[in-house]
Amino acid sequence: MAYAETTKVPVAQTRAEIEKLLKAAKAERVITIDDPLEATVMCMLAGRLIKILVPIAGNANDQVRRARWRALLLTIKAKREAVESGIETIEQAFLSHVVLPDGRTMGEWAEPALQLAYERGQMPNDPLRLPAPSTSAGGKDA
Repeated sequence: MAYAETTKVPVAQTRAEIEKLLKAAKAERVITIDDPLEATVMCMLAGRLIKILVPIAGNANDQVRRARWRALLLTIKAKREAVESGIETIEQAFLSHVVLPDGRTMGEWAEPALQLAYERGQMPNDPLRLPAPSTSAGGKDA
């Protein structure tokens, strides 16, 4: 049995619960969007833009939509509890949903590199690697 597959809670009520939950966690600019193909939650949390997209099948009926939104609420509640309990930081709990400057989330950006790392059995290139220290004119380390 899928989570909340028999829920009668309207999507609008679940969206309001998500917005209230995030605002209580000090999120700003909280937005929820109920699109036919996906449920979207966006907000600013701890100075980071967070975007959570949940795909919904194009032929999904109202019951499936209600269940997906309830599952999304449960997920966000669990992340908030993990942060408040000190199990994770906000960054750890929401890392894959942080929006990067190019509009992709960290998860969208990292998934291909992770897949390659497992296929090759080696670490991916470190995109955050700092440049090597500069040397003085004499060729010796400064």
